[in-house]
Amino acid sequence: MGVWPAWRRIALAVMIAAAASACGAPHREAAGESGCNDSAELCSRPVQDVIFPATHNSYAATEEAGWHFASQTHSIPRQLRDGIRAFLLDIHYGVRDPANGRVRTDLGAEGSDRNKVAQQLPAVALQVADRVAGGVGLGRLKGKPEPFLCHTLCELGAEPLERELRSMASFLEKHPRQVVVVIVEDYVPPATIERVFAAAGLERYAETLPSGSRLPTLGQLVDGNHRLLVFAEKKGGSPSWYMPAFDFIQDTPLGALHPGQLSCERYRGMSASPLLLINHWIPPFPPSPAVNAQIGTAAFLGSRIRRCTRKRHIGGAIVAVDFYERTAVVELARQLNG
Repeated sequence: MGVWPAWRRIALAVMIAAAASACGAPHREAAGESGCNDSAELCSRPVQDVIFPATHNSYAATEEAGWHFASQTHSIPRQLRDGIRAFLLDIHYGVRDPANGRVRTDLGAEGSDRNKVAQQLPAVALQVADRVAGGVGLGRLKGKPEPFLCHTLCELGAEPLERELRSMASFLEKHPRQVVVVIVEDYVPPATIERVFAAAGLERYAETLPSGSRLPTLGQLVDGNHRLLVFAEKKGGSPSWYMPAFDFIQDTPLGALHPGQLSCERYRGMSASPLLLINHWIPPFPPSPAVNAQIGTAAFLGSRIRRCTRKRHIGGAIVAVDFYERTAVVELARQLNG
């Protein structure tokens, strides 16, 4: 066969590109990413054997307006750019006050009340929320409840859920070789979660992991373009991609007050749960960048990751920290994944 003229080669390339677009071929970034989560080795590695650098209360960032007692400095889009690949999100119902724009927690919609909230928060946090909102749980809320990212009380800070999820969808579209994990502390029904994930363009990326069998590799998730794993702490199971967290995840204890209390014991989940979540923050109120930087050094955090993965006989972990940019969590993930 002779060499085709240039015009025929160009025409054929245009036809192939048009056909791929019509079939919904996934976007491929011009920058030319390779590997999986920035590593060629991870493409052949099962999900449970990967270190995912993660943030606790990922949405609560001091650089965002209106936050009191934030656990992070930077927003979720910045976290994604910096290498964070797993996010711990609390989703509550809130109503925006038309008088001042402040979001108030719809405790009734969540089946909660002021007394329950008072048991979960330090007194000073409730006092601040009262001062900001004019009395948590008091008065009649005017407006439709919508899902927000809040930590216990939306009066202390709130981000619209759909807007934050859209930033994740945009990242996944632009970075077709990245896999992201979301763990939801859910105070709203699964139907609300499904609706907002679909509206944000994230549902198409969500994968349903097999129960009781070996998990896929990152390469398989990338090839199938199902690069989002979503787990719910309370009401997961429907839709299928909204997976029950502790069927798949075993984690370490919460509530450490000093570094010596950061153990590797199992807190939630089952011994057979294939994924490990290492909760690595110290929560004296308010969250302290300095204290969490001390426990986030490469030596301290790296030692704990190795200790916990050995103890649980799991090759990888979701490693969640506060003030991630003051810790070595992203660099440690690169090293340990390598």
